[in-house]
Amino acid sequence: MRESAARMRKTQYRARKILEAAMELFCDKGLEETSIDEIAERAGVGSATIYRYYETKAQLAIQSGAAYWRKIAGKYLNVTEIKGYSDMTGREQLECIMDALIVIFERERGFLKYLQEFEVFVRRYKIDMERLAEYEESIMSLKPRVTDALEKGLQDGTLFFEWSPNEVCYSLAHTAFGVMKRFAWNGSMLELDSQVELILQVKIAIKLLIRGLETETA
Repeated sequence: MRESAARMRKTQYRARKILEAAMELFCDKGLEETSIDEIAERAGVGSATIYRYYETKAQLAIQSGAAYWRKIAGKYLNVTEIKGYSDMTGREQLECIMDALIVIFERERGFLKYLQEFEVFVRRYKIDMERLAEYEESIMSLKPRVTDALEKGLQDGTLFFEWSPNEVCYSLAHTAFGVMKRFAWNGSMLELDSQVELILQVKIAIKLLIRGLETETA
């Protein structure tokens, strides 16, 4: 029994090391430019070992992305643990969440570039929705925090919108992450892009999103 438990821990450790190595390389080099051999070398295993854990590069990309989303959520998005969070207004809670996205842009640009490329990768190789279920579930961990803040804002009068909290949540997330991914991927590609610092542009965009949800009398 102890031997079996030890073997299981070793298996889990090796799988985790492979996912970590894959994500590091995907963020540094890109999905298409990273080979299985490079991932194996970074993880300290043989290429054949990777295929025992993950049948295809697509499966590896999906699972490493899902694992990193969970890491991002745990590291930056546990806003409910902020002192006094429960006593904040809905607008203040939403600001905390959106401020966390700004921090993600500052510290996780490699991952944001990965997200941009991953969407292209999924379409190019026609990966079906069923295979993306785990990845989607990891992303959805943010949703309850946002919808709770939106609902509280409606109740306490600090937010105003005519749509459902679900609709607003998805729109906020898609807009904010769309801007962040675009800037992380392209950076200052044109001279006009460098007229305003990228981080400032992200901050302005997020502040404007929140301001658009203020009460009509605010």
